[in-house]
This record gives sequence, C-alpha cells and structure tokens, in this order.
Amino acid sequence: MVSRIPLFITTAHLFSLAILAQPTLTLTLDDAEQRAIQTSKLLRSSNARIEQARLRTDEVATAKLPSLAFQAGYTHLSPVPAFTFTPPFPGSTPVTIAPVILDQTQMRVQLQQILFAGGRISATEQAAALQAQAATDDYRSDELKVRLTVRTLYLNLYKLRATLRAIEQSLEQLQARVRDAENLNKAGLLTSNDVLKLQVQQSNTHAQLLETKAQESSLVVQLNNLIGMPLSTQLTLATDPTTDDTLDTDLDRMIAEALDSRPDLVATKTRLQSAEASVSAANAAWFPTIAFNAGYTLANPNQRILPNRKQFDGTWDVGISMSWNLWNWLQPQYQVGQARAQYDQARATNELLRDNAAVEITQNYVMLRPARERISVAHRAVLQAEENYSQVASRFAAGIATSTDVLEAELLLLQARTAEISAQADYMLAKARYLSSLGK
Repeated sequence: MVSRIPLFITTAHLFSLAILAQPTLTLTLDDAEQRAIQTSKLLRSSNARIEQARLRTDEVATAKLPSLAFQAGYTHLSPVPAFTFTPPFPGSTPVTIAPVILDQTQMRVQLQQILFAGGRISATEQAAALQAQAATDDYRSDELKVRLTVRTLYLNLYKLRATLRAIEQSLEQLQARVRDAENLNKAGLLTSNDVLKLQVQQSNTHAQLLETKAQESSLVVQLNNLIGMPLSTQLTLATDPTTDDTLDTDLDRMIAEALDSRPDLVATKTRLQSAEASVSAANAAWFPTIAFNAGYTLANPNQRILPNRKQFDGTWDVGISMSWNLWNWLQPQYQVGQARAQYDQARATNELLRDNAAVEITQNYVMLRPARERISVAHRAVLQAEENYSQVASRFAAGIATSTDVLEAELLLLQARTAEISAQADYMLAKARYLSSLGK
C-alpha cells in the first residue's frame, strides 16, 4: 500500500501538468469571426470556385482573338510509275512530267480570326463573366454564414458560462443552508429528514453543475474547431455582449435594401442575367460563322509547284471562309429551347429566394421585440426571487421556516437567474439572426 502512494502522487502531478500545459486564448467576438474566416474550409472552397469561374471567363474571351496553329508531317509513299509523256515524233524519248518523290515533308502555319459568329462569342463571354461575379457573391454569402455560426457558438458559450456562475452561486447558498440545517439539527430545532432534503438538493445542483460544464466543454471544442485552434485550447471570452436596441424599425425599407444587397440574392439575380446571355449564345447557332484565314506552307515537294521537285518550297495563302449549317434537323431550336428553360428556372429560383428572404427577415424582426421584452420581465423575476429567498433564509436561520420552504425558494431563484440569462442570450442570438438575414 505504501508503494502505491508515490505512484498516485506522480500520476496526479502529471495530470495537473497536462491541464496547465493546455493552450489558452483570450477571444473577442470580432477576433473569433476573423479567425474563422481565415481558416474556414467552406470559404476556401468558395474561393476556389471564384478562381475557376475567373479562368473560365478568360478561356471564353480567347475565342474573339486570332488563333495560330502549326502542323507538320512526314509521309513515305509506295513506289508508283512516274508520269511521263512521249512526243509523237519518230525517235522521241519519254519526258517525265511528274517525277515520283517517295519522301514527302510538309510544315504549315495557319492564322484564323473569326469575324462573325452571330453574337455567340460575346454572349458566351458575358454569361461566363456573370457566373464569375455570382461566384464572388456566393463567397460573401458563405462568409455571412460563417460569421453567424461563430456568433451563435460564441453567444451560446457565453450563455452557458453565465448559467454556470448562477448554478455555482446557488450551490454556495445551498451549502450555507446545509450548514445552518446541521446546526439547527444539533440544537434539536430541525429533523434529520429536513437536513437530508437540503443535502439531496445540494447533490442535484452539483450534478447539474457538472452536466453544464460538460456542455460548455463541448461548445469550446466546436468553437476551437471553427476558428482553427487546437481543440484543447481554453477560451476566455473577452466580449460581453450587450442587449442594446438600436436597430432600424422601418421594416419595409430594411427588406427592400436587403433584397437589393444580400449576397445570396445578388448572386441569384446575376445567374438569371447569365442565363439570359446563354439564350443569346444559343440563338447564334442559326447564323453562319465567317472567318479570315491566312497560311504559309513549307513543303518538300510543294504540291503547288509543278512539276514537283525534291526540295523545300514555301507558298502562302489568304482568304475568307464561311461555315453555315443549313439543315441539321432543327438542332439550334432545341438548344435555344433548353437555354430558355434554364432561364425560366433561374427566374423562378430568383423569385422564390426573394420571397423566402422577405419572410425570413419579417419573422426574425417579429421575434426580436418579444425577445427584448422578456429580458426586463426576467430581471424583475430575479429581483423578486432574491427577495423571497432572503426572507425564507432569514426565517430558516431563526427556525421558523422548513427545509421545504428553503428548497422552493432556492429552486425559484435558480430558475429566475437561469431564465434571465437565457432571455439575454436568446435576444442576442435573435439579433444576430436578424442582422444575418439582412446580409449584415
């Protein structure tokens, strides 16, 4: 038994060192939001979509620029008789018109500039640019989501820690009442059953304290994960949220501004414009494509030089070409129909999201006022519960109140304090949701 004591002391010492070694961080709400934005995987994905859309726009824009192509090839032909001509004179010898050249090499540089494509290039470029702009608005919308998530976790953690302080205060009061009860029991003024009631309530309150601490630890882990800190980091909340009520009360104006500026709605509207440009691009299939072409050929033999000779010769050419698909079973009509259907879908989505946004803003605004009023109601309840508990505690110390009276007063006080904390936190959360629904 003696040999186990040093081992126990060493284990306890190492455990205490592990606790002390945990990193700590003093965190304001603004700092938490900035850290989350910098480390968010959601925003990293959104940023990659912006880059992809930008590169797509640059790719489409190259279609209006001239293209330069180079081709080269070597061919070895099978032997064939040479093309000869024998003059119709006695004793004439055959004259070779086209000698057989078995090894043929050709190199060509081709320049092409599209002059007219029915507006397809400009419309496609416009659609791609609008998609890139929508991707940027998506990033702003995702940033608002990250901020709201941080605010929610931060305020819930603040709420839990305030609740912990209320429970600890209640536990201290119960401990004092238990000591009073034990003294009264020794003096014969209180039964053992009354003492046990207070001790049971003390144990239940302690269990509630442990459960709340576990919930607090879980929120700390979630917040650490969100802001990119080690999960074991101990957080000290440096921002004490206020319950000021300085919001604009002109709901109609706030809704109108939000519908014009909220990032997700702006992105949807931009995609609607992109779909409209895609319809114009699809309509271009009805028109011909006209291009300017120029080329230079270096070949051995060069087929344009007759008779063929076994040497490299260069020739050039310029011209205008037109390509027009006169009949392909109304394929352009189907393409335009698909583009119009996508436009109708984008328009319906835009209208649906705007309606949902107006409903969301109105609901959050309507919930804000009662949440603010519950704070004052809960505060009055705390004052009343504190006065009630003070009177009951005084009567109990004088031996004229029972332990049941103390337990009821203690429970009412704890409930009132917890309700006030919840009312304050719920208002701040409601305010955060309202501001987020406005795009702020």
